[in-house]
Amino acid sequence: MRTLALIVLACAADARLHSLRSQTSAQFEGGFSEVTYDGFLSSAAFSLAPTVRWDHPRGRGFIRLRGTYLGFESGRHSLDASLNGSWFTPLARQWRGELGMAAGASQYADIASFSHGQVDARLHRMGRDRGIWLGATLGRSSFGRGARPATVVAMGLWILRGDKTMFASLDRSIVGDTVYTDLRSSGRWSTARLVLEGVLGARVWSRGGGRGVFGEGSATLAVTSNSAVVMSAGRYPTDVVSGSIAGRYVTVALRLGAIGVRKRSPPALPGYAHAGGADGSATLGEMRLEVAVQQDDDVRLTLFAPGATTVDITGDFTNWQPVPLSRNPGAGDAWGGTFRIPRGIHRINVRRDGGPWLAPGGTTHSTDDYDGEVGVFVLP
Repeated sequence: MRTLALIVLACAADARLHSLRSQTSAQFEGGFSEVTYDGFLSSAAFSLAPTVRWDHPRGRGFIRLRGTYLGFESGRHSLDASLNGSWFTPLARQWRGELGMAAGASQYADIASFSHGQVDARLHRMGRDRGIWLGATLGRSSFGRGARPATVVAMGLWILRGDKTMFASLDRSIVGDTVYTDLRSSGRWSTARLVLEGVLGARVWSRGGGRGVFGEGSATLAVTSNSAVVMSAGRYPTDVVSGSIAGRYVTVALRLGAIGVRKRSPPALPGYAHAGGADGSATLGEMRLEVAVQQDDDVRLTLFAPGATTVDITGDFTNWQPVPLSRNPGAGDAWGGTFRIPRGIHRINVRRDGGPWLAPGGTTHSTDDYDGEVGVFVLP
């Protein structure tokens, strides 16, 4: 459910739980809202939205649980709960398979109730800075007591340009007698403290699903490492598959917890980062990457990870398979490995002691095609 927030009021707690093989993060968002559903008058509301997400430490999959509560000024309320997840597996050099699931239920005041359950399958072809995918969804969607079969076929592409990511997709949805096609384009641009996202789309070739243009935009401004102000606005269409009523909104909200915005390391020459602070020393807990080109396509990657006992690396040059680094002789904080990496733009993630995958310092942080964060470096 989308909301329109006019006054910010939120309390949140950030809980990060770590085990040897997984990472769980929690997030809480709240504010005063006003929602305008199609065919109804606008109404102010107070909104709360908690989210819990589990990520596989090797990036193989995730599970996300989200809830939304709206308390309207009329005394009515609206509830929405959703659960979704995906599991990824490499198939060949540039191919990756994805199997996903989603389920949810929503109650819109005294207006309507929805529920849905579905499974998804996608085939991804991933290049160095772009990719395409094909997918299909099968499931059931219910409005009130009547359940109908739901089928969606979709295709899309993404392009990475530094700290900018662009997406485009085409999908055809069939739910009972309702059939419609959505065309969407979206983009994401991130800086050290700000993330800008936008979606522009159109519903065409529709029977019973409505027609028209829709669009949404948001700005997330990091206040601290665990808090951010979120501003968004837009119009979204009815989604018969997952069950949402078309509406308009404008939002100003406070988000605390895993906000997804991180401060970047100071700029470095493309692909040639130094380690640590101004004096060349690495700060405690920080991981920084140094890249040294050797003969032909041999590249020496050195990661400075103070206090680490194990260090792993993954990237497009390893087909996203984790590779352990070796401690450099005589340098306790430095870990290294030699890889064959061609010239051009490359993406990389690192982890220490079996923890979460992170974009290392000394690289440009960017969003990947699964809405995660990767480091980007250039071999000229």
